[in-house]
Amino acid sequence: MKTTLYTVLCVAIRLGAVLMAVGLLERLPVFLWESPAGGFALDAVLLAVFGLLVAGALWLWPGILAGWAIGRRGHELLEIQLDADGLMRVALTVTGAMLGVSGLAGCLGHGLTMLLLRSRLADAATGQLPVSGWHWVIYYLVQAAGGMALMLGARGLMTLLQRMRGRPPHASAETDDGIGPHG
Repeated sequence: MKTTLYTVLCVAIRLGAVLMAVGLLERLPVFLWESPAGGFALDAVLLAVFGLLVAGALWLWPGILAGWAIGRRGHELLEIQLDADGLMRVALTVTGAMLGVSGLAGCLGHGLTMLLLRSRLADAATGQLPVSGWHWVIYYLVQAAGGMALMLGARGLMTLLQRMRGRPPHASAETDDGIGPHG
């Protein structure tokens, strides 16, 4: 497969723009639902609209950011010797890494929010955090663990998918120590 670093970064930036837009649209109803009684969460809506505009700009013009990131050497030809199975293994590994990092970030962010709420609820009558807060911590922990398992088990999952399709697994050119035949 032949491509340039510039093209790869443009695709990655567009993927990030889509994920950003979907994440904002997913969270917007929550912000509106938790708006003050009888009020309207104008700040949440404005922030979401700004984020959607940024995501749209990143989708339309990814080359600007890619050019800044790579500089002059971005149009050099990259040649990768990957077959379809190797590319699938890389995709599963990257997806697992993304889920793992996202879950870890969510767990830390929500954990910090719960600590802030705990200190503010010290004066309240019950002083207890809502049970739904723990639901999200567990959700993010499961997401992080699943992502790490996918990242570390991509080779085994690829073999399982090949067997499910009725194909024998491809014999890898790598040896047990991870060094290829040209070493």
